[in-house]
Amino acid sequence: MASRFVTLLARGALLFLLSAVLVFGFWEHHNFYQIGFTNLLLLGGLVTFLVILGFRAALSGDLPRRRPRGELTFTLDEGDRLLRGGAEAAIRPVEAGDLPTVGQVVWAKYDSGRTFGRLLVADGTRTFLEDLTDEDARKSGYASADELRSAGAARWKWRPGDLVAVLTVRLVGGTA
Repeated sequence: MASRFVTLLARGALLFLLSAVLVFGFWEHHNFYQIGFTNLLLLGGLVTFLVILGFRAALSGDLPRRRPRGELTFTLDEGDRLLRGGAEAAIRPVEAGDLPTVGQVVWAKYDSGRTFGRLLVADGTRTFLEDLTDEDARKSGYASADELRSAGAARWKWRPGDLVAVLTVRLVGGTA
C-alpha cells in the first residue's frame, strides 16, 4: 500500500512539473512570434508533442532499457502462464546460481533454449520453501503451494528446508 502511494505521489509530482514547464513555455513563447505563425505552430506543436510523449513514456515505465543481462528459464507451462498474464512471479532455488537482482532486465527462455521475451525483475524476497504460501504459488501460476513444491521437487530436487527466491517479474518486451 505504501509503495502504491509513493508511486502515485511521484507520478503526480511529474505531471505537475510537466504542467509547470508547459505554462512556462506559453509565457515564454512570445519570443517565438518573430519566426512566423506557421513555423511557430509546427515547431511549438512538435516540441509540445515530444514533451508529452516523453513524460507519458516515463510515467508508464516503458522507457527503453539497456540490453538484458542474464536469463531466467521456464518450463513450457510456466512460460505460457507468464505470457498470458497468469503468472507474475518466478520462484527459484537460491543455490541455482546467478539470480537476477531487482531492477535488472533478463531474457526469458524456455527450457529448450528458445527466448520468448524480456523480463524486468520488479521485486525479490528470499524465504524457506516450507514457508511459501498459497498466495506465492498463485503469483507464480500454480494452484497451491503444495503443487509448486512438487513441481520444484521434480525440477530442482527441492527439500523443505531449502532457501528459495521469490522474484516478481514483469514482461517488458518480446523476443529480440
